[in-house]
Amino acid sequence: MIQPSDLIEKFQFALNDHWGYIWGQWGGTWTQAKQNAASREMTVKYGSKWIGHRVADCSGLFRWAYSELGEAIAHGSNSIFDRYCSAKGQLKKGKRTDGADLLPGTAVFTGDSKEHGHIGLYIGNGEVIEAAGTEQGVIKSKVTASKWTYWGELKSVSYPGRESTEEPSAPTAERPTLRRGSKGEFVTLLQSELIRLGYSLPKFGVDGDFGKETEMAVKQFQQANLLIADGVVGPKTWKALDGSDAMKMYSVTIPHLARHEAEALVKNYKDSKMVEE
Repeated sequence: MIQPSDLIEKFQFALNDHWGYIWGQWGGTWTQAKQNAASREMTVKYGSKWIGHRVADCSGLFRWAYSELGEAIAHGSNSIFDRYCSAKGQLKKGKRTDGADLLPGTAVFTGDSKEHGHIGLYIGNGEVIEAAGTEQGVIKSKVTASKWTYWGELKSVSYPGRESTEEPSAPTAERPTLRRGSKGEFVTLLQSELIRLGYSLPKFGVDGDFGKETEMAVKQFQQANLLIADGVVGPKTWKALDGSDAMKMYSVTIPHLARHEAEALVKNYKDSKMVEE
């Protein structure tokens, strides 16, 4: 079980470390190469200010914090509200409409009964930490702000005075098999993982649509991890993605290197490739 204080500590770390906001990210460092490949309007406009900083979107911040604390949660504010809250309800001027206390470590949401497009974490003393947007990054705001309209006590968080809400993280086997043509939340999760591990999706990014670009990145990942490179994401590929923190891809620029020297260098590294600029 996660203690609310531990969850708050992770969010406070991201705030103090001046994390930025990039849609689809959950704790990786934003680089110039990633910025160059960006296609979303707000990322193109403001993303360069976060180069060299760690970045996450609003639900990605939750995903990172849960991962750091040994748990898992969906990447998507609607999914968190629908599937990862043990109790939930409405907020009005920063107070629960059922009269109960809003406990530190509770998620707060924007939106209405059908749509919850943004999420933050209530940390106590009337304050929320949120990944607010590409221009602002991770900030602290007031829970009394009119945008916060719903609350949700999170599964796997041990709130004082509440019944245990522990729910084991969903095993890899529960994730659906994905292939070209698949769409939805799990495709978004897949694309976020691929980008985090260095597999570029320069044209479409994290769009929840498993197209040719995503298929090519999946095949590259599978090949690098000694899997059948068929572009189909089944249990073995999901498992490899979960354990691939040590298998990231890196880009190295070596100026003024002769072509034959570069080719000789590339041969020394498995699954490496050379790109001329």
